[in-house]
Amino acid sequence: MNKILFVYPHNFLEPNMGTNIRVYSLAKELRAKGFKIDLFAFRNFISKYDRFEDQNKEKLVNQLYLYDYRNTSSFKRRKGLGKYLNKLFSRGELDNWVTPGMQRQFNEIVSSVEYDYIVMFYAYTAELLSPANYKGTASKVYFMEDLLSVSHFISRRTKSIGRSLDSEIQRVSYFDKIVCISSDEKTLFEKLLPDKSFYFLPHLIGRKESGKKAVAQVTKVLFIGYDNEYNIEAMRWFFQNVYSRLLTGIEIMVVGKVVKHINVDYPNLKKVEYVESLDELYKTVDIVICPLRNGTGMKIKVIEAMSYGIPVVCTSRGVDGLPDKNENGCLVEDTPEAFAEAINRLATDKLFYKKCQDRIDAYFSETLDWNVHNVMLARLFEHKSSVNAVRFNELPYSVFATKEWCRV
Repeated sequence: MNKILFVYPHNFLEPNMGTNIRVYSLAKELRAKGFKIDLFAFRNFISKYDRFEDQNKEKLVNQLYLYDYRNTSSFKRRKGLGKYLNKLFSRGELDNWVTPGMQRQFNEIVSSVEYDYIVMFYAYTAELLSPANYKGTASKVYFMEDLLSVSHFISRRTKSIGRSLDSEIQRVSYFDKIVCISSDEKTLFEKLLPDKSFYFLPHLIGRKESGKKAVAQVTKVLFIGYDNEYNIEAMRWFFQNVYSRLLTGIEIMVVGKVVKHINVDYPNLKKVEYVESLDELYKTVDIVICPLRNGTGMKIKVIEAMSYGIPVVCTSRGVDGLPDKNENGCLVEDTPEAFAEAINRLATDKLFYKKCQDRIDAYFSETLDWNVHNVMLARLFEHKSSVNAVRFNELPYSVFATKEWCRV
C-alpha cells in the first residue's frame, strides 16, 4: 500500500472550519483508493488532540506526528540570533513557521518512512521541502487552499504585496504538482511558474439528494463560519447593514465559532457554536448566505450549499475561485439593499426560488460535482509499484515524539 504524508497544522478530523472539511474529504478519497496517510501536525497551535483516537475511528490517519508549535513562537522571540533570524523572518516576506527543530523532526520522519507523496497545504511550512532541506524522492504535492500573500495584504499584515508574493512564488516552486481549489489562483500561478504542473480541483463533494423542497412558510437562512477575521467582518456587515432590511418572519441561523463575536441577541436569530451533523443542518434550511467582504480562495460553505441545491446569496467574494463568476446559480449582490432584496425575493417568490435551485443544480453537476474531477485525483496520486520500506511499527494510530523533537 502506497504511503502519503500530510503536512497540515490542524486536526482535520475536527469539522469546525472549511479547510479541515476540505482536507478530510481528500484524506477519505485517498484512503478509499488504497493509500495509507500519515499526518504531521501541530499541537499548542489551534487544534487539540485529546480526542484524536475517538475522532480517528475511520482510521483515516495511520500515524500522527505532532510538532510543538510553541517552539516556533519562542524561536521568533529569541534574541541574539543575528543575521540568521533576520534572514529566516525577513520583514515583508510570507511567514515562515519552520525552525531548525521542526526541520530535524521532519527529516527524521521522512528518513524513517519511505513516502510516495508528501502533501502540504500551507506555504508557511514549505521550507521543509526546499532543495536545501529535503533530499528525498517523494513526489511533492501542494494544495493551494488560499493565496496567502494576498490574504496578508488584505488583512493589513503586510504593507505591500511584493516581497510576500515573491516568497510565496518561491515556496510554491519547490513542489512537483500544484493543486488549486480556486480557478483564479491556478490561472495566476501557472503564468508565474510555467514549468510546473497545475490542476484545478474544487472541494471534493458529490451532489446531495435534497429532494428539491419548496421554500418553507417560515424561511430559514443559514451562515456557517469559523471565527476568522473575514467571517467576523462578514457577520458585522450583515447585521449592521442587511438584517434590518429583511422581512420580519425570516429566521437567521449562524453556526460555528463566529457566534462568539455576535454580541447582540437579534430577534429571529439562533446562534449555534457546534452541530454534530452538517448534513442534517442543510436539510432544514432554505437559503445559505455568504456576506464576506474580503478573503481569497473558494468558499467551502458556498460549495456545500450548492451540493444540496440550496439557493445562495453572496457577495462577489462568495464566488471567488469558481470558473464562471456570472452563470453559477448564486445571487451575487454587494450592497446591503440588493443583498436583502435577494433574500426577501427568495422567501416570497416560489417560482424564483425554484429557478435558482435549478440553476444551482445545473452548474454544480457540470462544474463542481466530484464525479467530474475523480479521474484527476487518480492521475495526481498514481499507485507506485515499488514497495515502501517502513521502519516504524505499523500501528492503526500512534503519536510519535522524541525529546529531540521538542527542541527548537
